[in-house]
Amino acid sequence: MTSDPQLVYSLEIKVLDLEAKVASLEKAIERLSREIGAAEPASVPADVLDQIEKGENPVRAVRQHRLMTQKELGERSGIRPNHISAIERGMPYGLKTAKRLSDALEVPVGLLT
Repeated sequence: MTSDPQLVYSLEIKVLDLEAKVASLEKAIERLSREIGAAEPASVPADVLDQIEKGENPVRAVRQHRLMTQKELGERSGIRPNHISAIERGMPYGLKTAKRLSDALEVPVGLLT
């Protein structure tokens, strides 16, 4: 069986292009994972996740797991303790607040929203 050098060359070029695209996509996925904190799901134990699934406020569950008071969380996040208390009682909050809380609690933003 003889091979057509032109065909082999064109296939090799296509494989190289695909490999470059895959590498680019992998880098993009890694960057996005870091941005949204998806690389940190192991930082929260399963029992805390179970509490959240059962209806416990995620901020309260993670804060208590980290053995932090509302005052300590407030100092770390720059959010007043009475605002944290209101959030833990169910007051809605924005993405900026969620980001500040997630950074202070060292969890992905998606866990708190």
